[in-house]
Amino acid sequence: MNFLPSLRSANSPSSWHAIRTSATSTSAQRRLHGLIRTHRPLPAATTWFSTIPTKSSKPLRSLSTSTKNPSASGGDDQSALKALSIRQRRAGTWLPKWQTLTLSTDHDSKTCSFQSTPASRGSDKTAAGAGESSTTATETDIDAAKHLLSPQTALAVFLPKGFPESVTPNYWPFAKWQFVHNVAGSVTAVISTQSLLFAMGLGAGSIPMAAALNWIIKDGLGQLGGVIYASFVSDKFDSEPKRFRFQATVAMQGANVLELLTPLWPGSFLVIASISNIGKNMAWLASSATRAQMNKTFALRDNLGDITGKSGSQTTAAGLVGTGLGVVIAALMSHISEDPTVLPLVPMCLTFLPFSIFNIYSNYRSSHYVTTPSLNIPRAETVFYSVIKELVFDKEPEQKREKLSLAELVHKLEELVPTPMQVAHKEVFVSAYQSPFKVGIEVEPAIHRFAGRDKRTEALDQAFRQVNLIQKEHYYMMADIRVNKVVIWFDKKAKGKDLVQGFYHACATRAIMEQQHQGSGSGVSKEDQWNMAIRQAHEEAIETGPRLVEVMRQKEWDTDSLFLTDGDRNRIQID
Repeated sequence: MNFLPSLRSANSPSSWHAIRTSATSTSAQRRLHGLIRTHRPLPAATTWFSTIPTKSSKPLRSLSTSTKNPSASGGDDQSALKALSIRQRRAGTWLPKWQTLTLSTDHDSKTCSFQSTPASRGSDKTAAGAGESSTTATETDIDAAKHLLSPQTALAVFLPKGFPESVTPNYWPFAKWQFVHNVAGSVTAVISTQSLLFAMGLGAGSIPMAAALNWIIKDGLGQLGGVIYASFVSDKFDSEPKRFRFQATVAMQGANVLELLTPLWPGSFLVIASISNIGKNMAWLASSATRAQMNKTFALRDNLGDITGKSGSQTTAAGLVGTGLGVVIAALMSHISEDPTVLPLVPMCLTFLPFSIFNIYSNYRSSHYVTTPSLNIPRAETVFYSVIKELVFDKEPEQKREKLSLAELVHKLEELVPTPMQVAHKEVFVSAYQSPFKVGIEVEPAIHRFAGRDKRTEALDQAFRQVNLIQKEHYYMMADIRVNKVVIWFDKKAKGKDLVQGFYHACATRAIMEQQHQGSGSGVSKEDQWNMAIRQAHEEAIETGPRLVEVMRQKEWDTDSLFLTDGDRNRIQID
């Protein structure tokens, strides 16, 4: 169907522009969007456009208009007038600022009016005539410059694309504390480096080559120490990123303290500087390794690369701010001493201390916003303890728990299993981890340790023959009565669900044994008590384990990438 749309000015009735087109015409569509995008001045307060379908993905530029119903002057029938409000995020901004476009369609005259909110820059002056066009353009350029220099635009440079929808809600508080952490760390690095350079001058005397040689040796030893450290820690960077990131911060500040105090022993410059550099390299390595794991937890759109890149930008910006502040502080410290050959060590230490403490504190605060969905032993025990406490601890040892239906069991598990975020708030990463279970556990130890005595050898034989299990599993469990521990090994064929169920079985066994120790004594031997506990806990694991894995997946726990064992090198293979 062809129809004739019009653009009419209320002040200039003679100003008419006609576009003859069909509903599928692309030429009129391009003319319409060209008019809007180029911000062409219109001499009208009322503008009518034909309803032309558009596939443009670009946001419409603001154009301030006042819409009227074309049939309003001819009658009171407005039943055919329909309005559609469209909202779109403004391009180039990261804050939730929206641009609204209201389309009013009159089906009788087959016309469509639009009104854009907020109004475009300078649109209210376009009707004043061509004489003010240069002023409008100048004001538009000024507004554009203000937009580029605004805090929102400046922050957008350092934030992932699509923020905040492209990352988890806890990314922003983590980034703020991380920025403060990096600023304080850069200040302490500048102060300690100044002290180290002063000590190198005292120790090397007037021989520049000796000073350069000392510097090269201490750097080489530091890098070697970092390599050895990384080989020992291995995948613990992934399983416990918070703990090793905090340890890296403490190691870095400890190394800075050594550098700060180096002028007290200038003759031992090489030894002290080498130890300090080893600590720094360990800290740098641990910090970069754990940062990758943490950044992965913030990604919602498979945008790990973008988050990592913006994290580097944030670190660089914080380093520049901290370095500048450190240089100012170092310059002020140099003016305190009247003798330029004497370093004001006490004032420097007093200035260094608050920045060092704040660096460690901000690291601690930012780590609380990191949620790790993978399971290691501490997180698995935290999850399983809340379930076992309800299903095992609240019952007497001889009392048989009522059989729950499948729906009741799933509902119960949904109430008891915490989310990764809930566990993250309880996670301990500063001090040593304390298990909620009183009976210990050992995962995949060397089997030759249990082949020395008859009773332990017999228990080992029963474990690998799975005598105390109701059905065959891809894991093997025994009780080490001598040290009051549960020992578990996993088969080479074990998958993620087998590891979760096996570890849950071991935790349930520990809970049952803890109950038996708290109860009154009986005539049953300790070995038989352990064997009965393993069998009773296996019944619990068979009934609850598969449903537990499903609920954990629903709660966004990663049940495939697990850190319950030391890799696959200690797995069991029975021929």
